Amino acid sequence: MTKNSEKVPRKHKRRVFRRDRIEPVPAGPLELDPFQVKAIDSLLAGFDVLVAAPTGTGKTLIAEKLLEQVMSSGKSAVYTSPIKALSNQKYRDFVAEYGKEKVGLITGDLSINEGASLLVMTTEIFRNWCFANPEMLEHTTHVIFDEVHFLDDPERGTAWEESIIFAPSHMRIVGLSATVPNVLEIANWIADIRERPVKVIVEKNRAVPLELNWVSVEGELLFEDEAREYIKERNERRKGRWMEPELAGVAGDFEKRGRK
Repeated sequence: MTKNSEKVPRKHKRRVFRRDRIEPVPAGPLELDPFQVKAIDSLLAGFDVLVAAPTGTGKTLIAEKLLEQVMSSGKSAVYTSPIKALSNQKYRDFVAEYGKEKVGLITGDLSINEGASLLVMTTEIFRNWCFANPEMLEHTTHVIFDEVHFLDDPERGTAWEESIIFAPSHMRIVGLSATVPNVLEIANWIADIRERPVKVIVEKNRAVPLELNWVSVEGELLFEDEAREYIKERNERRKGRWMEPELAGVAGDFEKRGRK
């Protein structure tokens, strides 16, 4: 019997994806999408805003444009994320943009520059600050909840709920979310809790198309029909139906002897 690692013959092959084949981004000024313009205008007008858009459409850019205005006015803001790794990444991004002296990071493991104008923290840490250190948020105008759809998480969703409920009343809420079916329901709940209107910005167009592929043990990318054929052939091999001719003859002899 051939080894399982032996390459399975297929009718079609796809070459491995190569990053050097990606077309470069054209030079020139960045043109914002209409939903980004609408969200930014609503934020600068003083509204609480909930943005629901597919991954890769530029939700973070909306927050960055708001932060530019907040930082230039001498005020403070908080940027929360659901995981430490993302908080660490956003901290590095904002330090590169505004400098170390203006950006702080607070997670369960680290506490850097707590008095900074822009604080990056996990949502649980922000929730704790609302209870234990509300005075630290007196000059903070906005809290940005990245991945606010975590409200639906059965184990951690309460951190988002309690943060929205107990955030100081002067702070504006900015929610960045993937597309969810009940975004209006969430916005109405926030509006009831905060006792002021919430602008809802929805974008359904996916700027970065999703394509589902499978990777073979040989490192090739396969479409669904190719992957099904590949799996079927490998299963046939495991059952011994893809034996070499000489091995198949030996197996036949054993079978005949067993019948006697």
